[in-house]
Amino acid sequence: MNLPRAGRAPGLGAVLFPAFGLLLAIPLAGAFAPILDGGAARNLARAFSDPRFARSFGYGVSQAAASAVLAALVGIPGAFLLAKRRFPGKRFLSALSAVPFCVPPLIIAIGFVLYYGQEGALNRALVSAFGLSEPPLRFLYSFWGVVAAHGFYNFPVVMRFVADAWAGSPKRHEDAARLLGASEPRVFLTVTLPSILPSLGAAMSLVFLMCFYSFVIVLLFGGPGVGTPEVELYRAARFEFDRPLASSFALVETIVAMSALAAYGAFERRAAGDRRDSERGPSTGFRTVRGALAAALYGAILLVCFVGPLAAIVAESLTIRTASRGAWGFGLGNYASLLSRRGFGVAVVNTAALGLASATLASATGFALSIGLKRTRSPILSKVLPLLPLGVSSVVLAYGWSAALGRPSVFALAAVQAVSAYPFALRAIQSSVGLSDERYADAARSLGSSPLGATLRVRLPIAAPSIASGFALAFAMSAGDANAMIAAPVGGFETLALLLYRLAGAYRLNEACAAAVLLAMATGFIFFLKDARDGLS
Repeated sequence: MNLPRAGRAPGLGAVLFPAFGLLLAIPLAGAFAPILDGGAARNLARAFSDPRFARSFGYGVSQAAASAVLAALVGIPGAFLLAKRRFPGKRFLSALSAVPFCVPPLIIAIGFVLYYGQEGALNRALVSAFGLSEPPLRFLYSFWGVVAAHGFYNFPVVMRFVADAWAGSPKRHEDAARLLGASEPRVFLTVTLPSILPSLGAAMSLVFLMCFYSFVIVLLFGGPGVGTPEVELYRAARFEFDRPLASSFALVETIVAMSALAAYGAFERRAAGDRRDSERGPSTGFRTVRGALAAALYGAILLVCFVGPLAAIVAESLTIRTASRGAWGFGLGNYASLLSRRGFGVAVVNTAALGLASATLASATGFALSIGLKRTRSPILSKVLPLLPLGVSSVVLAYGWSAALGRPSVFALAAVQAVSAYPFALRAIQSSVGLSDERYADAARSLGSSPLGATLRVRLPIAAPSIASGFALAFAMSAGDANAMIAAPVGGFETLALLLYRLAGAYRLNEACAAAVLLAMATGFIFFLKDARDGLS
């Protein structure tokens, strides 16, 4: 008996696709419309003649490219260890891939100040250990400070992408090359490297996008007169009230980002094809003492350079400073002060409500779209639609909503965060939906179920674990995001992320660190545990 095929678009998708599309189209129209005020050509010519325009795009592109290279240099050794070796702490290393999505950039920025700053923990340790008269590390508030923060913050993205590809690299081809007398370096260059290059290119393109959109880290470390297009858009709209100039920044920034997104899409499609043809070889222990020492050295570098700033935040949150100069102790006083702070409870409730709303919308849309993508034959829908939100920053969206509505709003914040988190929720959900057996849904249809009923009763239970993972990731990204709220603040509405930003801006670093620890626990704990359990074994 031939079972009838389900309709081309599920009922859930028919409702969510247009609604979600409006959440992207409305703010983009609001962001770009002011260019037309007085003539688009005139406003764009004025923007291009502004020295800040070329300087910000040159700075933004160069620091994003350098950050992607640094992330690759740090991430590739970790990818090899995850893909090819067994060692204690492997699951912890794999779980670090959640950090760029679950630990807000503002926390990383504060950690770098406490750890790498002139009065930071690392400089104090070096001065004490070597008897130096001046702190040796002075790179933080510069171009290379931004690159270091971005590179170490985003290296887990490269590590995870490349590890997945490396684990499935064609082992039989490598063995054949060795039998023909090829040395290990030659095997890597001629066999292994070509198989992992698409995933490496996709990871570096994604890191480039994330660093090009950098906002808080550049605000803190860029130095006077230095900014990415994100920062200059914020200054033009918020302080200069020059909307045509802000819109010019938004338009050109989005064009540059879409170009990087096109590169990401091309690399990702190639990597997906390679994954279908790959074979996963067994992980082994370290074959030589030199290999074990190299792994230990890599772990030490990560502890010093990556874990160090995070540990500095925890230590500072527990440090109690007294009125006496240089006197301090340890305790929970900063947490007590934070918890008793007026408005803290409201900030927690606002964080949870905003995160739940954004994550629900992002994961529901990701689920519906993953079903639609499984059935569609349109290359535009299957290739462009899932990636499109990656090409638009949260600052551009927040600015666009403010321009479209005439004022910032909580609804706009939820919409911005849902759109920003949706591509990552979709990626988490899509694999399980892609593997689900359509015969069960077709059987439900043959028994009289509607397309929506088949989706809710059959596809939804199958995809539930992946939807939970996508929801957790979207919630973490939403709860930790302060960019949209800084760019378009809503009067009287504060979240933990915005409270953290304000405490840091007021130089109340001890309370800021306490807030950072609580926020990191709220955004990262559940997803971190899930990623550690599901990581490469």
